[in-house]
Amino acid sequence: MAKILIIDDEKGICTAIKDILEDEGYSANTAHTFTDGFNELKKTAYDILFLDIWLPDKDGIDGLKDIKSYFPDLEVVIISGHGNIENAVEATRRGAYDFLEKPLSLERILLIVKHLTDRMQLMSDLRESRSDLIKKYDIIGVSKPIVELKRKIEKIAPTNAWVMITGENGTGKEHVARLIHMLSRRAKDVFVEINCAAIPSELLETEMFGHEKGSFTGAHSQKMGKFEEADGGTVFLDEIGDMELSSQAKLLRVLESNTFTRVGGNTSIKSDFRLLTATNKNLEEEIDSGNFREDLYYRINVVPLVVPPLRERKEDIPILMQHFIREACSLNGLELKKVSLPLLELFMAFDWPGNVRQLKNLVERMVVLSEKETMDVDDAPDFLLSGSDDEKYEAGNCCALKDAKEGFEKQFILQVLQANDWNISQSAKILEIERTYLHRKIKAYGLEKFKGTGNV
Repeated sequence: MAKILIIDDEKGICTAIKDILEDEGYSANTAHTFTDGFNELKKTAYDILFLDIWLPDKDGIDGLKDIKSYFPDLEVVIISGHGNIENAVEATRRGAYDFLEKPLSLERILLIVKHLTDRMQLMSDLRESRSDLIKKYDIIGVSKPIVELKRKIEKIAPTNAWVMITGENGTGKEHVARLIHMLSRRAKDVFVEINCAAIPSELLETEMFGHEKGSFTGAHSQKMGKFEEADGGTVFLDEIGDMELSSQAKLLRVLESNTFTRVGGNTSIKSDFRLLTATNKNLEEEIDSGNFREDLYYRINVVPLVVPPLRERKEDIPILMQHFIREACSLNGLELKKVSLPLLELFMAFDWPGNVRQLKNLVERMVVLSEKETMDVDDAPDFLLSGSDDEKYEAGNCCALKDAKEGFEKQFILQVLQANDWNISQSAKILEIERTYLHRKIKAYGLEKFKGTGNV
């Protein structure tokens, strides 16, 4: 129940309000001067304050300013025996929740207190929910690279600075982006993600900026783009290194002014968004290869963050294992399982090419399949025992579906090219794709380097 303080020089009013609040189960206390009331606020945490505007030692409106500066979360209701519009407006401007005139309506007092307690409960639930979300996306580890990454995130998250996150697949780049958003001043607004690798280039523009009805075949209605949705919030461009050059040029124009037009439209739309980007590619090398615009790179690379691969933070593996075991056991309704020392040593010796994502998936698989209270070496897959990652693209061992598909596609295209003596036209025909698309794939996977070698 809420704790309430009444500051009024009329003892009868203090007693009346206190009695009715206590009858309803609230905890209430009183003071008859501003000084006594202010000292009481310093000693005890109160949720609601009823403050008289005329006090023997201080004007209530002036006192309100002092109270809100010391106790910004305290809800204040002003009481006045000589109510007027000017006082009510000034009290609200200085942070009062409401303004009551004498003689007081005890029913209205109870109604105000109920509204305030309901609102405080809602805010408490929201804070708890946000805290749970932050815990969900917290970065686990005590290694030097992770401690440094956490320090940087805590420093830059409250700002509006644009951030570019780099790291290998499976290191947790999206995880970092969501944590930055949740620790920012924009946390109450939306987090909008656009995966630049998953959306075909011809659809990426309409995904980012929206389209007008009839702007192209199939545009049966107006569509709001992700940048417009993110007004006040955060835009996260994942895998930005895979964006086509034509889309990069359009994106750059938008980032320079925060304004854009929907596809097929003429109206300029302004959006206040914070930009976070992520890539597993070395964009400086992509610039040298002609695959990424240098001006766009310098526009988005305001604050660079590097998420380290798991092989560079192996001291975090035991902590991550315990975390993922607890998570998997809870998710699957199982008793908490333990890990034998030989199995832990096996995990520590492996290089984890799929990084944290691969570790998490493997731990969950072992938790579900193991029938023992303590998981041991005989529960581990063969690739972990051999120390190689030959089973990387088998179901269950890999990271994301996207990574597995890319690995298979790269190997398959190479085999077709080699079988056709690198005849692009013939290979494209067999693969049933356009020659230009095959050229892009060859360039994207760097297959020119392996002509005649048979290796990837």
